Amino acid sequence: MRYRTDYSAALLACPPDVIEIAGWHLHYQAYSTHQCDTRAPVLMLGGAFQSFRSFAAEVDELLVEHPVILLDLPSQGGNLQLAPELGLEQLADLIAGFAEQLQLPPVMPIGLSYGSALAALFAVRHPQRCARLLLAGVTAFARPGARRLLEEGLALLDDGRNGEFAQGALTGLLNPLQLQDTGVAPVFRKALLRQIQRLSAAEVERYRQNSRRLLAFGGFSAHPQCPTLVLAGEHDHFTQPWEHAHFAAACTKADCVLIHHADHLAQFEQREACSALYRPFLSERPLPLRSPGSTPLASEQLLQLEKRCEPRHTPRQCQAWLQHADGQQWAVELSELGFFGGRLQGDLPRDLPLRGWQLSYADLPNQALLPLRHDDQGLAFVFPHTDAEASLALAERIYPAPLPAAACA
Repeated sequence: MRYRTDYSAALLACPPDVIEIAGWHLHYQAYSTHQCDTRAPVLMLGGAFQSFRSFAAEVDELLVEHPVILLDLPSQGGNLQLAPELGLEQLADLIAGFAEQLQLPPVMPIGLSYGSALAALFAVRHPQRCARLLLAGVTAFARPGARRLLEEGLALLDDGRNGEFAQGALTGLLNPLQLQDTGVAPVFRKALLRQIQRLSAAEVERYRQNSRRLLAFGGFSAHPQCPTLVLAGEHDHFTQPWEHAHFAAACTKADCVLIHHADHLAQFEQREACSALYRPFLSERPLPLRSPGSTPLASEQLLQLEKRCEPRHTPRQCQAWLQHADGQQWAVELSELGFFGGRLQGDLPRDLPLRGWQLSYADLPNQALLPLRHDDQGLAFVFPHTDAEASLALAERIYPAPLPAAACA
Protein backbone atom coordinates (compact mmCIF):
# COMPACT_ATOMS: atom_id res chain seq x y z
CA MET A 1 0.00 0.00 0.00
CA ARG A 2 1.24 3.46 -0.93
CA TYR A 3 -0.45 6.23 0.99
CA ARG A 4 -0.99 9.82 -0.04
CA THR A 5 0.80 12.25 2.27
CA ASP A 6 -0.84 15.49 1.11
CA TYR A 7 -4.17 15.13 2.92
CA SER A 8 -6.63 18.01 2.91
CA ALA A 9 -10.39 17.90 3.36
CA ALA A 10 -10.84 19.04 -0.25
CA LEU A 11 -9.29 15.78 -1.49
CA LEU A 12 -12.21 13.78 -0.05
CA ALA A 13 -14.38 15.10 -2.87
CA CYS A 14 -11.91 13.95 -5.54
CA PRO A 15 -12.33 10.71 -7.53
CA PRO A 16 -11.23 7.73 -5.43
CA ASP A 17 -8.79 4.97 -6.26
CA VAL A 18 -10.54 1.79 -7.44
CA ILE A 19 -9.60 -1.87 -7.23
CA GLU A 20 -11.56 -4.80 -8.63
CA ILE A 21 -12.24 -8.09 -6.87
CA ALA A 22 -14.20 -10.76 -8.76
CA GLY A 23 -15.93 -8.08 -10.82
CA TRP A 24 -16.79 -5.88 -7.84
CA HIS A 25 -15.42 -2.36 -7.65
CA LEU A 26 -14.12 -1.06 -4.33
CA HIS A 27 -13.51 2.69 -3.99
CA TYR A 28 -10.98 3.98 -1.50
CA GLN A 29 -8.71 6.82 -0.46
CA ALA A 30 -5.66 6.20 1.71
CA TYR A 31 -3.66 8.77 3.67
CA SER A 32 -0.70 8.74 6.04
CA THR A 33 2.20 10.91 7.14
CA HIS A 34 4.54 8.83 4.95
CA GLN A 35 3.99 6.77 1.82
CA CYS A 36 5.19 3.38 3.02
CA ASP A 37 3.55 2.91 6.39
CA THR A 38 3.45 -0.50 8.05
CA ARG A 39 1.32 0.55 11.02
CA ALA A 40 -2.22 -0.79 11.41
CA PRO A 41 -4.50 1.53 9.43
CA VAL A 42 -7.85 2.83 10.57
CA LEU A 43 -10.52 1.74 8.07
CA MET A 44 -13.60 4.00 7.85
CA LEU A 45 -16.93 2.35 6.91
CA GLY A 46 -19.83 4.80 6.87
CA GLY A 47 -23.59 4.49 7.02
CA ALA A 48 -26.47 5.49 4.79
CA PHE A 49 -26.34 9.00 3.31
CA GLN A 50 -22.63 9.34 4.20
CA SER A 51 -19.70 9.90 1.86
CA PHE A 52 -15.95 10.31 2.34
CA ARG A 53 -16.54 14.01 2.96
CA SER A 54 -18.55 13.14 6.07
CA PHE A 55 -15.32 12.12 7.81
CA ALA A 56 -13.10 15.14 7.15
CA ALA A 57 -12.64 15.97 10.84
CA GLU A 58 -11.98 12.34 11.81
CA VAL A 59 -9.32 11.85 9.11
CA ASP A 60 -7.57 15.06 10.11
CA GLU A 61 -7.47 13.97 13.75
CA LEU A 62 -6.60 10.30 13.24
CA LEU A 63 -3.71 11.01 10.87
CA VAL A 64 -1.67 12.29 13.78
CA GLU A 65 -1.17 8.70 14.96
CA HIS A 66 -2.46 6.34 12.26
CA PRO A 67 -2.75 5.73 8.54
CA VAL A 68 -6.38 6.20 7.49
CA ILE A 69 -8.25 4.42 4.69
CA LEU A 70 -11.78 5.35 3.60
CA LEU A 71 -13.57 2.51 1.84
CA ASP A 72 -16.81 2.39 -0.14
CA LEU A 73 -18.00 -1.11 -1.01
CA PRO A 74 -20.50 -1.64 -3.86
CA SER A 75 -23.73 0.33 -3.20
CA GLN A 76 -22.09 2.24 -0.33
CA GLY A 77 -21.18 5.93 -0.12
CA GLY A 78 -20.03 7.22 -3.48
CA ASN A 79 -19.78 3.75 -5.04
CA LEU A 80 -22.65 3.50 -7.53
CA GLN A 81 -22.15 -0.17 -8.43
CA LEU A 82 -25.29 -2.11 -7.57
CA ALA A 83 -24.92 -5.50 -5.91
CA PRO A 84 -28.36 -6.96 -5.14
CA GLU A 85 -26.99 -10.50 -5.01
CA LEU A 86 -24.48 -9.74 -2.24
CA GLY A 87 -25.44 -10.16 1.41
CA LEU A 88 -23.75 -8.51 4.35
CA GLU A 89 -21.48 -11.51 4.78
CA GLN A 90 -20.24 -11.33 1.18
CA LEU A 91 -19.58 -7.59 1.52
CA ALA A 92 -17.61 -8.28 4.70
CA ASP A 93 -15.56 -10.80 2.74
CA LEU A 94 -14.83 -8.10 0.16
CA ILE A 95 -13.22 -6.04 2.94
CA ALA A 96 -10.91 -8.98 3.57
CA GLY A 97 -10.18 -9.24 -0.15
CA PHE A 98 -9.38 -5.53 -0.20
CA ALA A 99 -6.93 -5.94 2.70
CA GLU A 100 -5.31 -8.95 1.02
CA GLN A 101 -4.94 -7.33 -2.39
CA LEU A 102 -3.34 -4.20 -0.92
CA GLN A 103 -1.21 -6.30 1.47
CA LEU A 104 -2.42 -4.45 4.54
CA PRO A 105 -1.50 -5.40 8.09
CA PRO A 106 -4.43 -6.15 10.41
CA VAL A 107 -6.73 -3.13 10.19
CA MET A 108 -8.81 -1.21 12.74
CA PRO A 109 -12.30 -0.66 11.28
CA ILE A 110 -14.56 2.13 12.46
CA GLY A 111 -18.09 1.09 11.49
CA LEU A 112 -20.95 3.56 11.76
CA SER A 113 -24.64 2.58 11.48
CA TYR A 114 -24.92 0.40 8.33
CA GLY A 115 -21.13 0.26 8.32
CA SER A 116 -21.15 -1.19 11.83
CA ALA A 117 -22.73 -4.43 10.60
CA LEU A 118 -20.11 -4.74 7.86
CA ALA A 119 -17.24 -3.98 10.22
CA ALA A 120 -18.46 -6.43 12.87
CA LEU A 121 -18.99 -9.23 10.36
CA PHE A 122 -15.54 -8.61 8.92
CA ALA A 123 -14.06 -8.95 12.42
CA VAL A 124 -15.97 -12.20 13.01
CA ARG A 125 -15.27 -13.82 9.64
CA HIS A 126 -11.65 -12.66 9.27
CA PRO A 127 -10.25 -12.26 12.79
CA GLN A 128 -6.64 -12.50 11.61
CA ARG A 129 -7.15 -9.32 9.56
CA CYS A 130 -8.81 -7.23 12.31
CA ALA A 131 -6.66 -5.74 15.06
CA ARG A 132 -9.26 -3.56 16.80
CA LEU A 133 -12.87 -2.66 16.16
CA LEU A 134 -14.87 0.48 16.89
CA LEU A 135 -18.65 0.54 16.36
CA ALA A 136 -21.41 3.15 16.72
CA GLY A 137 -25.08 2.88 15.81
CA VAL A 138 -24.92 -0.92 15.89
CA THR A 139 -27.40 -2.30 13.35
CA ALA A 140 -28.17 -5.85 14.47
CA PHE A 141 -31.85 -5.25 13.53
CA ALA A 142 -33.36 -7.89 15.76
CA ARG A 143 -35.84 -5.43 17.34
CA PRO A 144 -39.30 -5.79 15.73
CA GLY A 145 -40.00 -2.05 15.79
CA ALA A 146 -36.81 -1.20 13.92
CA ARG A 147 -37.53 -3.84 11.31
CA ARG A 148 -41.09 -2.62 10.77
CA LEU A 149 -39.90 0.96 10.30
CA LEU A 150 -37.28 -0.17 7.79
CA GLU A 151 -39.86 -2.24 5.91
CA GLU A 152 -42.28 0.69 5.86
CA GLY A 153 -39.60 2.95 4.42
CA LEU A 154 -39.04 0.51 1.57
CA ALA A 155 -42.79 0.24 0.95
CA LEU A 156 -43.11 4.03 0.79
CA LEU A 157 -40.31 4.18 -1.77
CA ASP A 158 -42.04 1.47 -3.81
CA ASP A 159 -45.22 3.58 -3.70
CA GLY A 160 -43.35 6.67 -4.88
CA ARG A 161 -44.06 8.47 -1.57
CA ASN A 162 -40.52 9.78 -1.24
CA GLY A 163 -41.45 12.79 0.89
CA GLU A 164 -43.03 10.57 3.56
CA PHE A 165 -40.05 8.21 3.38
CA ALA A 166 -37.65 11.12 3.93
CA GLN A 167 -39.57 12.38 6.95
CA GLY A 168 -39.62 8.95 8.57
CA ALA A 169 -35.92 8.34 7.84
CA LEU A 170 -35.01 11.71 9.35
CA THR A 171 -36.89 10.90 12.55
CA GLY A 172 -34.92 7.66 12.77
CA LEU A 173 -31.57 9.42 12.44
CA LEU A 174 -32.29 12.47 14.62
CA ASN A 175 -34.45 12.09 17.71
CA PRO A 176 -36.86 15.06 17.47
CA LEU A 177 -37.65 14.94 21.19
CA GLN A 178 -34.03 15.61 22.14
CA LEU A 179 -32.88 18.29 19.70
CA GLN A 180 -32.12 20.79 22.45
CA ASP A 181 -30.06 18.22 24.34
CA THR A 182 -28.20 16.93 21.29
CA GLY A 183 -27.65 20.45 19.95
CA VAL A 184 -28.72 19.58 16.41
CA ALA A 185 -29.23 22.87 14.60
CA PRO A 186 -32.46 23.32 12.62
CA VAL A 187 -30.40 24.18 9.54
CA PHE A 188 -28.59 20.81 9.74
CA ARG A 189 -31.85 18.93 10.19
CA LYS A 190 -33.44 20.67 7.21
CA ALA A 191 -30.35 20.09 5.07
CA LEU A 192 -30.39 16.37 5.88
CA LEU A 193 -34.12 16.21 5.10
CA ARG A 194 -33.52 17.85 1.71
CA GLN A 195 -30.68 15.44 0.99
CA ILE A 196 -32.95 12.44 1.63
CA GLN A 197 -35.85 13.98 -0.30
CA ARG A 198 -33.62 14.55 -3.32
CA LEU A 199 -32.10 11.09 -3.61
CA SER A 200 -31.66 10.14 -7.24
CA ALA A 201 -33.22 7.00 -8.68
CA ALA A 202 -29.83 5.26 -8.43
CA GLU A 203 -29.40 6.35 -4.81
CA VAL A 204 -32.88 5.12 -3.94
CA GLU A 205 -32.08 1.73 -5.45
CA ARG A 206 -28.85 1.54 -3.45
CA TYR A 207 -30.79 2.36 -0.28
CA ARG A 208 -33.31 -0.40 -1.12
CA GLN A 209 -30.55 -2.96 -1.59
CA ASN A 210 -28.72 -2.00 1.60
CA SER A 211 -31.94 -2.08 3.63
CA ARG A 212 -32.91 -5.47 2.21
CA ARG A 213 -29.49 -6.77 3.23
CA LEU A 214 -30.11 -5.66 6.81
CA LEU A 215 -33.58 -7.22 6.84
CA ALA A 216 -32.26 -10.48 5.36
CA PHE A 217 -29.45 -10.70 7.91
CA GLY A 218 -30.17 -13.52 10.33
CA GLY A 219 -28.13 -12.09 13.19
CA PHE A 220 -24.66 -12.73 14.56
CA SER A 221 -23.93 -16.40 15.17
CA ALA A 222 -20.57 -15.31 16.57
CA HIS A 223 -19.21 -12.00 17.84
CA PRO A 224 -15.87 -10.21 17.50
CA GLN A 225 -12.98 -11.55 19.55
CA CYS A 226 -10.61 -8.61 19.06
CA PRO A 227 -10.58 -5.57 21.39
CA THR A 228 -13.84 -3.76 20.62
CA LEU A 229 -15.26 -0.38 21.61
CA VAL A 230 -19.01 0.21 21.22
CA LEU A 231 -20.32 3.80 21.42
CA ALA A 232 -24.05 4.33 22.03
CA GLY A 233 -25.87 7.65 21.89
CA GLU A 234 -28.04 7.90 24.99
CA HIS A 235 -31.01 9.21 22.96
CA ASP A 236 -30.66 6.84 19.99
CA HIS A 237 -34.15 5.39 19.50
CA PHE A 238 -33.35 3.72 16.16
CA THR A 239 -30.48 1.50 17.35
CA GLN A 240 -31.06 1.77 21.07
CA PRO A 241 -28.44 1.85 23.86
CA TRP A 242 -29.53 -1.51 25.26
CA GLU A 243 -28.89 -3.10 21.86
CA HIS A 244 -25.35 -1.72 21.84
CA ALA A 245 -24.84 -3.03 25.36
CA HIS A 246 -26.12 -6.51 24.49
CA PHE A 247 -23.79 -6.62 21.49
CA ALA A 248 -20.83 -5.61 23.67
CA ALA A 249 -21.74 -8.25 26.25
CA ALA A 250 -21.56 -10.94 23.56
CA CYS A 251 -18.06 -9.89 22.42
CA THR A 252 -14.92 -11.36 23.92
CA LYS A 253 -13.16 -8.07 24.79
CA ALA A 254 -15.61 -5.20 24.46
CA ASP A 255 -16.25 -1.94 26.26
CA CYS A 256 -19.56 -0.11 25.82
CA VAL A 257 -19.74 3.62 26.50
CA LEU A 258 -22.85 5.78 26.63
CA ILE A 259 -22.38 9.13 24.85
CA HIS A 260 -24.39 11.88 26.52
CA HIS A 261 -26.43 14.43 24.54
CA ALA A 262 -26.31 12.25 21.42
CA ASP A 263 -28.59 10.02 19.37
CA HIS A 264 -27.89 7.86 16.29
CA LEU A 265 -25.28 10.30 14.93
CA ALA A 266 -23.25 10.42 18.14
CA GLN A 267 -19.86 10.75 16.44
CA PHE A 268 -21.01 13.92 14.65
CA GLU A 269 -23.14 15.47 17.40
CA GLN A 270 -20.62 14.93 20.23
CA ARG A 271 -17.33 14.77 18.36
CA GLU A 272 -15.09 15.66 21.30
CA ALA A 273 -16.67 13.14 23.66
CA CYS A 274 -16.27 10.38 21.05
CA SER A 275 -12.72 11.27 20.02
CA ALA A 276 -11.64 11.33 23.68
CA LEU A 277 -12.46 7.62 23.66
CA TYR A 278 -11.39 6.42 20.23
CA ARG A 279 -8.00 8.14 20.36
CA PRO A 280 -6.70 6.02 23.28
CA PHE A 281 -8.57 2.92 22.11
CA LEU A 282 -7.02 2.90 18.64
CA SER A 283 -3.59 3.60 20.10
CA GLU A 284 -3.91 0.66 22.54
CA ARG A 285 -3.99 2.90 25.59
CA PRO A 286 -6.44 2.34 28.47
CA LEU A 287 -9.74 4.14 28.17
CA PRO A 288 -10.12 7.01 30.65
CA LEU A 289 -12.02 6.01 33.77
CA ARG A 290 -13.87 9.30 33.53
CA SER A 291 -14.29 11.32 30.38
CA PRO A 292 -16.42 14.43 29.82
CA GLY A 293 -19.59 13.70 27.91
CA SER A 294 -19.68 9.92 28.34
CA THR A 295 -20.24 7.13 30.84
CA PRO A 296 -18.62 3.69 30.53
CA LEU A 297 -20.97 0.82 31.33
CA ALA A 298 -19.80 -1.77 33.82
CA SER A 299 -19.99 -5.38 32.68
CA GLU A 300 -22.86 -6.09 35.07
CA GLN A 301 -24.87 -3.25 33.50
CA LEU A 302 -24.67 -4.48 29.93
CA LEU A 303 -27.69 -6.78 30.11
CA GLN A 304 -29.66 -4.58 32.51
CA LEU A 305 -30.34 -1.40 30.51
CA GLU A 306 -33.91 -0.21 30.05
CA LYS A 307 -35.33 -1.49 26.76
CA ARG A 308 -37.76 1.37 26.21
CA CYS A 309 -36.40 4.64 24.87
CA GLU A 310 -39.24 6.78 26.27
CA PRO A 311 -41.77 6.49 29.08
CA ARG A 312 -45.23 5.31 28.08
CA HIS A 313 -48.22 6.70 29.96
CA THR A 314 -51.90 5.94 30.07
CA PRO A 315 -53.46 9.01 28.44
CA ARG A 316 -56.19 10.93 30.27
CA GLN A 317 -58.43 10.46 27.25
CA CYS A 318 -58.28 6.80 26.22
CA GLN A 319 -60.94 6.65 23.51
CA ALA A 320 -59.73 6.64 19.91
CA TRP A 321 -60.55 5.23 16.49
CA LEU A 322 -58.38 2.88 14.48
CA GLN A 323 -58.99 3.19 10.75
CA HIS A 324 -57.80 1.14 7.80
CA ALA A 325 -57.39 2.27 4.21
CA ASP A 326 -60.09 -0.18 3.10
CA GLY A 327 -62.68 1.94 4.95
CA GLN A 328 -63.15 -0.13 8.11
CA GLN A 329 -62.77 1.42 11.53
CA TRP A 330 -62.88 0.26 15.16
CA ALA A 331 -63.42 2.02 18.45
CA VAL A 332 -60.34 1.37 20.61
CA GLU A 333 -58.88 2.43 23.96
CA LEU A 334 -55.29 3.54 24.38
CA SER A 335 -53.60 1.92 27.38
CA GLU A 336 -50.13 3.30 26.58
CA LEU A 337 -49.10 6.26 24.46
CA GLY A 338 -45.71 7.72 23.62
CA PHE A 339 -44.21 9.68 20.76
CA PHE A 340 -42.71 6.58 19.15
CA GLY A 341 -45.52 4.13 19.77
CA GLY A 342 -48.00 2.65 22.22
CA ARG A 343 -50.57 -0.02 22.93
CA LEU A 344 -54.34 -0.17 22.43
CA GLN A 345 -57.25 -2.52 23.07
CA GLY A 346 -60.27 -3.15 20.87
CA ASP A 347 -62.37 -5.80 19.19
CA LEU A 348 -59.96 -6.16 16.29
CA PRO A 349 -59.56 -9.04 13.82
CA ARG A 350 -56.72 -11.38 14.75
CA ASP A 351 -54.92 -11.13 11.41
CA LEU A 352 -54.24 -7.46 10.80
CA PRO A 353 -52.79 -6.09 7.56
CA LEU A 354 -49.29 -4.70 8.03
CA ARG A 355 -49.97 -1.36 6.38
CA GLY A 356 -52.68 1.21 5.76
CA TRP A 357 -53.53 2.09 9.39
CA GLN A 358 -54.24 5.45 10.97
CA LEU A 359 -55.06 6.39 14.54
CA SER A 360 -57.67 9.10 15.09
CA TYR A 361 -57.22 10.48 18.59
CA ALA A 362 -58.69 13.57 20.29
CA ASP A 363 -58.20 16.70 18.20
CA LEU A 364 -54.89 15.56 16.71
CA PRO A 365 -54.27 15.02 13.00
CA ASN A 366 -54.54 11.35 12.09
CA GLN A 367 -51.35 9.44 12.90
CA ALA A 368 -50.02 6.73 10.61
CA LEU A 369 -49.55 3.54 12.63
CA LEU A 370 -47.71 0.24 12.14
CA PRO A 371 -48.90 -2.84 14.09
CA LEU A 372 -46.23 -4.87 15.89
CA ARG A 373 -47.81 -7.49 18.17
CA HIS A 374 -51.47 -8.43 18.62
CA ASP A 375 -52.07 -10.61 21.66
CA ASP A 376 -54.07 -10.78 24.90
CA GLN A 377 -52.38 -7.56 26.04
CA GLY A 378 -53.77 -5.67 23.05
CA LEU A 379 -52.12 -4.25 19.94
CA ALA A 380 -48.59 -2.87 20.29
CA PHE A 381 -47.68 -0.39 17.57
CA VAL A 382 -45.09 2.14 16.41
CA PHE A 383 -45.56 5.48 14.68
CA PRO A 384 -43.53 5.84 11.44
CA HIS A 385 -43.69 9.67 11.67
CA THR A 386 -44.08 10.27 7.98
CA ASP A 387 -46.14 13.47 8.44
CA ALA A 388 -44.24 16.38 10.01
CA GLU A 389 -47.30 18.34 11.19
CA ALA A 390 -48.95 15.26 12.70
CA SER A 391 -45.72 14.35 14.51
CA LEU A 392 -45.33 17.83 15.97
CA ALA A 393 -48.95 17.87 17.17
CA LEU A 394 -48.49 14.48 18.85
CA ALA A 395 -45.30 15.62 20.58
CA GLU A 396 -46.97 18.76 21.87
CA ARG A 397 -49.89 16.72 23.20
CA ILE A 398 -47.72 14.20 25.06
CA TYR A 399 -45.02 16.48 26.47
CA PRO A 400 -45.79 19.61 28.52
CA ALA A 401 -43.12 21.78 26.89
CA PRO A 402 -43.91 22.13 23.17
CA LEU A 403 -41.15 21.32 20.72
CA PRO A 404 -39.94 24.02 18.39
CA ALA A 405 -41.63 23.85 14.99
CA ALA A 406 -38.28 22.90 13.42
CA ALA A 407 -38.19 19.69 15.45
CA CYS A 408 -40.49 17.76 13.14
CA ALA A 409 -40.10 19.83 9.98
